[in-house]
This record gives sequence, structure tokens and C-alpha cells, in this order.
Amino acid sequence: MQITYVLELLKPTNKKENNFLKNIEQVVKIRYEISKLLKSGENNLSSADFPHIELPSAIKNQDIREVKSLYRRFKKSNSKKENLDFKPNQPLCYNNQNYKIDNHIISIPLYTTKTTRFAFPVKKTKRFYELQEHINNGSKLGKASLFYKKSKWYFAVTIQIPNKNNNNTNIMGIDIGLRQLAVASINTFKDKEINRQFHNGKQAGFIRKKYRSVRKNMGELKKIKAIKNLNDKEQRWMSDLNHKISSQLINLAVQEQVGTIVMENLKNIRNTAQSINEADRNLDSWAFYQLQQFIEYKAKMAGIKVEYINPKYTSQRCSKCGKVEKSNRNGNLYSCSCGNHIHSDLNAARNIADKFLHTLEQQSA
Repeated sequence: MQITYVLELLKPTNKKENNFLKNIEQVVKIRYEISKLLKSGENNLSSADFPHIELPSAIKNQDIREVKSLYRRFKKSNSKKENLDFKPNQPLCYNNQNYKIDNHIISIPLYTTKTTRFAFPVKKTKRFYELQEHINNGSKLGKASLFYKKSKWYFAVTIQIPNKNNNNTNIMGIDIGLRQLAVASINTFKDKEINRQFHNGKQAGFIRKKYRSVRKNMGELKKIKAIKNLNDKEQRWMSDLNHKISSQLINLAVQEQVGTIVMENLKNIRNTAQSINEADRNLDSWAFYQLQQFIEYKAKMAGIKVEYINPKYTSQRCSKCGKVEKSNRNGNLYSCSCGNHIHSDLNAARNIADKFLHTLEQQSA
């Protein structure tokens, strides 16, 4: 499987930063030119076709590959735009033969008056050490990109990690929502629960209300830039929380010998979440999707398969007798006439795992 590690560079000197920016200006220019040539029917392009662009040939060739890929998707999208459009902060892209990572130093080619290699130290974060461990274990590096965001410089590296496989048969059903950000139920193949885990959404709800209130005040004062910075800060906080939740879920899955994690299809998850305004609903949808993505890639690293099921009736069905009754769910409590009194999100998590098990049974019948 492929994973991308985003490493933050230590602040470069003004000279190096200016050189970065000049190279990025040239990337924007060449990408526009490539897209125009592709539109005119020219497909056999190389760095030699752009002698006036002041970039290393390695970056030119990688840009050709990147824009060709973008152009294919653009054509398939049936967009009403005339051609591709590019923002001014395009990344400098490299294939795995054009950059080097030596401990905490990244070496890349840039153009000044000629192509020259530059060395940049990176911050030694947890993600950096994870990448180093993969490199030391022989994992293959893929393409990389240098880009800036909010006056900081980053180097994104893709890496190929061998897929792990296990023959474990235990199933983990995960219900994702607002009151409980995630509830997991681990079941054996014979549908017997052996463990569970709750991740309460109370703190996230408090933070969300806090930011919502501040945004409202800023909106009245028309502080558009401040609102955007606040939104970015809220998303960073939520991303950190999602990383922690996903790690704890995968650690539990490994501990309980889970072979498959099952979640609801995200397209329908949003229908179960209630929020005050459109901005909050968008944030919830993004947070749900991101948490699922974190769970999925960490599960694959641990050799655990991930499946998605249709969420229809998972919150209304009784996990004990199978009866579907919407009124049985009342807030955090699910109560059924069969005597099943259970946390409503745990009931849903059990149903998610059970629904997948029934699908397997039907396929093998």
C-alpha cells in the first residue's frame, strides 16, 4: 500500500525561500503551457519542449506526467471550463530518483542560474521517525513534492509499504457519529461480542460550539481572514483528535485479533447527523470522512481488511432480536420489547458487524 508523509522543513534562509518561490512561479507557467499543448492534441512532450522555462529537467518531466494525469481527469469530468486552471502555489514535484533523504536532510534540485542541489533539514516529528523506520526496513520511496502553506514549507513523500495479511476472523463494527465520535463492537465469527470501545464526542461538541460562537462574532465584524484562520485551527484540532481515535481503535483491533473492520458507507452517514447550520454540517461530513480514512489506512498497515456496508436500519434495528422500530431509539438509549436495553450507538455498531457477517453467510450459501 502507498502512504504519504508530510514533513515540515525548518525555516529556510531568505535566499532559499526566494529561490523556492521563483521555481514555483515557473511551475505555474509550465503547467499552463502543458495544458494548452494537451488541449491542442500534442501528447509527446518532454523537458526539451520548454527550454525557456527555468526549472530542472527533472521537475519539467514530472510536471508533464502530473498535468497529463490531471488533464485526463478533467476531460472525463465534462467540465464547462475551457481548460485546467492552476492556483499560484503549485508544488515542486519530483520522482524518487531526483530527491534524497539522508537522516533528517532532504536534498532536491532547484534552478538558480543553473540547476543546483540544495539541502534542507526537516523537523524531527513523530511522522518523520515513522518514515525513517519504513526507509530503514527497506520500503520503497515514491514521488514527492515541495510546497508551502501559511508561510511554512513542507515536503510530502509517498512510500510503498508491503501489504500485511492475517487470517483472523473476528469482526469490528464501528459506528461514527456526533454524540459518540466512534463506538466499536468486536464480535467473533459466531456473532458473540468480546470487547467494545467508546469515544465520546462531548469535548468535540464543546470545541465546535466555542468556534461557532467566535465565528458568529467575527462574521458580524466582517473579519473574513480571521474566520478562515479559525476554521483552519478547528480542522487541525479535529485532525489530531481523529488520529488519536483511529490509533486507539486499531490498537484494540490488533489486540483482539480482528481480521475485518466494518463501517457504514459515508454517503449515507451524514443523514443521521444533526447540526445547526450548513458550515457545521460540512465540518461534520469532513470529520467523519477523515476519521474513516485514518482508520482505513492504519488498518491496512496492520494487515486488517476494511469493508463498508449500507447503513439502512443500523440505528433502528435491535441487535438482539432483529426487530426494526424507529421509536426504540431515544437519544443514547435503545430499548426493545425483547428486553434489549443498550447504548444506541453500541447497538448500531453491533448491527454494522452483524450485517457484514450475514452478507458473508449469503455469499457462502
